[in-house]
Parts: sequence; C-alpha cells; structure tokens
Amino acid sequence: MHIEFPADLQKVVAFHGHVCPGIAIGYRLAKAALAALGYQSPDEGDLVTIAESDRCTVDPFQIVLGCTLGKGRLYINNTGKQAFTVGCRKSGRAVRVIQRPYNYTPENDALTRKVLAGEASEAEYQRYRAEREARIREILTMPDAELLTVEQVAAELPGKEMIFNSPCCEFCGEQVMEPWTRLREGKVACIRCAIAVVR
Repeated sequence: MHIEFPADLQKVVAFHGHVCPGIAIGYRLAKAALAALGYQSPDEGDLVTIAESDRCTVDPFQIVLGCTLGKGRLYINNTGKQAFTVGCRKSGRAVRVIQRPYNYTPENDALTRKVLAGEASEAEYQRYRAEREARIREILTMPDAELLTVEQVAAELPGKEMIFNSPCCEFCGEQVMEPWTRLREGKVACIRCAIAVVR
C-alpha cells in the first residue's frame, strides 16, 4: 500500500498484526472522539471507552486512546455496531462515535467470502487485495462528515477498577479475585469449581 501512515496508526497496525478496513475505521473513530472531547492527547483526560464491537475496530482505541482492558479503561457492550462511547472520568463528558453506513456490493461480498474460504484464484485474490487497499485509502482520506457521526451523550461511565483480595480456591488451589468467589460446601470456591458436578 502506497500511503504514508501517521506514527500512531503504524503502532495500531503493529499491535493488530495487519492493516485492514476495520483498523482504518477504528483509527478514524478514535481520533474523532478525542477531538470531540477537546483533547490533543489522551493523557489530558482520564478516558474510558465502551465499545459496541469486539472486532478489528476496537484495537485503535487501545493504542490511540490508551483505553485497554488491563487498565480498566475498555469495556465491551457488544451490539454488533461500529459504535464507541468515549468519556472522560474527570469532566464527565462523553461522546458516541459511529461509522456511517457503507454498502459493499454483492460482487465484493462474494469475492470476500471466496477469499476467506480459500477458494479464490490468484487473479481473484489480487483483485480482492486491490479493492481492500482502495477502501483503506478511502477511509483514511475521506472527510469525517462522510465517514462517521459524533454525538454528545450523557453516559454513566464505569468507575476506576478496584483492587481485590485474591484467596485460593479450596478445591483447585488456584487464586481468584474475591468478587468471583463462591461458597461450596462452606468452602471458598472459584466459579468453575462452584458449579462443578460432584461425582
């Protein structure tokens, strides 16, 4: 692909493992959310993302906005939509960014399915790659108004992650965070052991 990626998009591609339309869309949505909240950098606010997708588009939010699962700043509420609510815990402000509808042609859908099934000829595969690269270029260069919408929302943002004690399950011996423990026969059990069928 003959397009110069910004440094942060290069980091996204390295994290995700390849470049694809989903990565390009997620990148544009994450950047639009940051701008709509009035920040130049995610370090300016205590940002959190509620993703409505668990596909490629979510990865740019982890890299561009620093909203990762491990830091308690990324939550998945999967609705199957390319939509993300990004809010600042400090200010309480939040926006929802959404990809505008895009209709692939039936021919494009058929070609994609053929490639993914491993049934495409070399010529079909090269056409698929060319169309994919053209779509990525289009996503990265089209105006925001054509690609996405941003709306201010009143969102109840998740609080900061709490630190819990981690006792050992008295059945399997593995450590488990306290909120995920259960009682089984009067003993501390992890969820798996709590619901295990005793034979």
